[in-house]
Amino acid sequence: MAARHGYPGVHRSTFSESHPMTSIRSLLLPFALLGFSGGAAAEGIAAKGWSADWKVVGVAEDRTEVLMRPGSVRELPPGPQRTFAVRQVWAGFDYAGTHGLHAARKIALFRYDCAGRRLLVAAATDYAANGVVLARNAVDADRADQYLPVEPDTLGAAIMDKACAA
Repeated sequence: MAARHGYPGVHRSTFSESHPMTSIRSLLLPFALLGFSGGAAAEGIAAKGWSADWKVVGVAEDRTEVLMRPGSVRELPPGPQRTFAVRQVWAGFDYAGTHGLHAARKIALFRYDCAGRRLLVAAATDYAANGVVLARNAVDADRADQYLPVEPDTLGAAIMDKACAA
């Protein structure tokens, strides 16, 4: 089953005070190429080279392993700029089997509005094969208007379903 990346829209995020702003679209561009293959059968299996607490959610058509860290799921209460509770989870993308990508891995902190089926990518880091950090991004605030719909049958929806069920 082909799946779209599931992260529509663009909003800005910052590296840190010393780095320029980078769009979430460029941060998530590699996800646009991902579609599920037979990887759903790999669910729950620890990925090679990752600690045992990372579990494979699926394998993309380009052989990217899509993982999540089930023990990282946390409920965050509503806040001053967000009137709904969210589930936060760490997700990983292992590009070791792919070609043409500079990053070997991406680790992202997703926040899901489970009731509204919306997503905020709160932070992400790209790593080279040797472990060197290539890019680091984070949103400057957790505001309700930054959450975007999660499309069904996407990588974002698969991770959301796991996080919201925890």
